[in-house]
Amino acid sequence: MKGRGVDLHLEPIQPVRLKKQAVRQIRRLIEEGTLRPGDRLPGERQLSARFQISRGTVREALQLLEAIGLLEIRQGEGAFVRASVADADRLRLEWRDWVLRHRDRVREMLEVREGLEALAAELAAARRGSAGLAQMAAALDQMTAGSAGPDIALLVDADLLFHDGLLRAAENGVLRDLATTLGRELVPERAAVFDTPGRPDRSVAEHREIYAAVRAGDAHSAAAAAREHIASVRRDIERHVLDAKRREPRGDHHDRPAPGSQDV
Repeated sequence: MKGRGVDLHLEPIQPVRLKKQAVRQIRRLIEEGTLRPGDRLPGERQLSARFQISRGTVREALQLLEAIGLLEIRQGEGAFVRASVADADRLRLEWRDWVLRHRDRVREMLEVREGLEALAAELAAARRGSAGLAQMAAALDQMTAGSAGPDIALLVDADLLFHDGLLRAAENGVLRDLATTLGRELVPERAAVFDTPGRPDRSVAEHREIYAAVRAGDAHSAAAAAREHIASVRRDIERHVLDAKRREPRGDHHDRPAPGSQDV
C-alpha cells in the first residue's frame, strides 16, 4: 500500500551545519503532524532543490532519520514516515533490541573502534587539521544542546559529526574510511547508549577531554581520552542494555529488524 504524498512548505537552509538543519526541519514536520506515519517524503532531488543543499547531504539526513527509526527508505520508492516522535517508547525498545540481537557484533565493533579512535586522536593531536578541529568544536556545541532534552537524534548526529571531525583532523583518508564505515553501522547502538542514565552528560565531558587534548597537541592524552571514551560506552552498553535485559523476566521476543537498517 502506497503512502500519500504530501506537499510541504520547506525553507531554504543556510550553508552551516546543513545535515542538522535538514534533520530538524523534517523532524519538526513529523512532530507537528504535517507528516504522519505512512506518508511519503518528496524525492531527494526535490528536497535538495527546496532545502538548497546537495543531494548527498539530503541522503545523509534521511539515512540518520531512518537509522533512529523515524523513516523507512524503500528502494526505488523513496522515504516514508515510519513513526511519530511520540512513539518514543517503541523506538527506545527497537534500539535496545537491535543491540541485543547483535550483541557479539557490537562488542567486536566497539573493540575495533577503541583502537581506531585512539590512533585517530593521536594523529589528530600531531597534525591538527583546522577543518577537523572546527568540526569537533561545532559538534560539541550541538552535543551540549542535545544533552539538555535529551534529544537523541541531535546527540547521535553530534556524535557522528565529532568523530568525523576527529578523523578529518587526523588527515588520514584510509583511517577515516574505516572508522566512518564502523560508525554508520553502529547508529542504533549510539541511540541506545545515549538513552541510558547519565550518558549524554558523560559523553559531553568525554568528548571535551578528547578535543582539549587534540587542540593542545598532546597526542598521548588524546589517545588515552579516546580509548577511555569508547571503554565508557562499552560499560554503559553492558550495564544498562545487555545486563538489564538479562535481569528482565523471560517472555516472547520477536526478532524485528533494526529501525531503518538491515541485520549486520
